[in-house]
Amino acid sequence: MKRLHNHRLNPFLSPKARLSNAGAAFNLIELLVVIAIVGILASLLLPVISRVKSQAKMTVCLNNLHQLGVAVNLFVEDQKRYPGGLGGHEIAREFTCGATDQQRAQEMQNRPLYHYIKPSEVYRCPEDRGKDFSPNGINYAPSLYYAVGCSYVLNAAPWKYTKHRAQGVLPGQADGWVKQPTRYVMVYEPPARPSWKIVGTGPCHLNSVEVQYHFHWHFNTGFSTVDESQFAADAQKFISPILFVDGHAAKHDFTRVLRDDPNYPTEETADWIWYQYPDAR
Repeated sequence: MKRLHNHRLNPFLSPKARLSNAGAAFNLIELLVVIAIVGILASLLLPVISRVKSQAKMTVCLNNLHQLGVAVNLFVEDQKRYPGGLGGHEIAREFTCGATDQQRAQEMQNRPLYHYIKPSEVYRCPEDRGKDFSPNGINYAPSLYYAVGCSYVLNAAPWKYTKHRAQGVLPGQADGWVKQPTRYVMVYEPPARPSWKIVGTGPCHLNSVEVQYHFHWHFNTGFSTVDESQFAADAQKFISPILFVDGHAAKHDFTRVLRDDPNYPTEETADWIWYQYPDAR
């Protein structure tokens, strides 16, 4: 007959053995408590770590914009006018209309800032999530930097609909044309303003229709592309770093203006000016 080894059923277990067994059980409970505490702390720390990482990426973008501002300033000194574009690497093959590698390289070298900042990480936002107009439009994925060579966008024109008549646009203007350079937006990221929906069968057959698409990059917690049908239920913020004409860069929250007046997203506020008009304050 097999001998029973369960001490709890053994009435003849010595007091010393009983204490040893109780100590082992207590240590197991302690271990489980420690594991539970570590799990709770981890759940509390993960969002903090995520925010810290997001802030660090925002800082990278602000530094990138500052360098772009220096390059634009050098361009203006040399050319006596503002550029019509930025720089970056060549357009990815799948986003061209059958252009050869030589043609893609030539287009890249013809960009205004090419001779001031060669293609580099300066043109890439680490939170660049591209623009997705699929299924019946083009999907600039995995990022704008990959697709077209640059995450950032020059403010070359105001929105189609404005409450005032625009007094020209920045590209081609002489230095000194901007009345308030500390507030005039020169370079931005897509979340700062919407885009019209792009439809078509490929990069060679694209058209825009008046359906607003909005984008989330920094501090993104859900969809990175949101169309008009999703806009009302979207609770994310529209955060974008901005480069102003005077060369300083800053992070701004565009959520309120995009939600309060979505048909006129480029109107003047106390913090920025998208376009210049005669009676601007």
